[in-house]
Amino acid sequence: MKPLSLSSRATALILLGSLATNVFLLAWIGAGAYKHKHRPSWLSIEAFEERFTSRLPEQDAMAFRRILDAQRPELAARIEAVRASRDEVRKTLQAEPFQREQLEAALERSERAMDALQASLRSVILTSAPELSSEGRRRLLEKPEH
Repeated sequence: MKPLSLSSRATALILLGSLATNVFLLAWIGAGAYKHKHRPSWLSIEAFEERFTSRLPEQDAMAFRRILDAQRPELAARIEAVRASRDEVRKTLQAEPFQREQLEAALERSERAMDALQASLRSVILTSAPELSSEGRRRLLEKPEH
């Protein structure tokens, strides 16, 4: 069987195409990793702000941010309480010997912490709603399109 031989031009084009494909794939993977690393946790003030303001017209988004900023310290404390309660649930689940009563208590504290956070977010919505346009109020709680 005769060996396959390519011209030097064909070999150069194949190598160039392979190099371009590899560079593209590395850039794509790197951009995805960077984007994922710099995305705020869903349980953060920044994520809540983005979730709500991304749907609003600019004037309404500014009003919403102003009210959110006024309640930022309370929201930050509530978020920290949720995180701490979830850590407690994780530690209780991993503890040996396992104690059901402690897990029930930890889960109840976690639920109360989440309820308090939701009440704070509800307060932001209730306070900002009168300052939003009718379009802003309509769009505030719409499901985002992906």
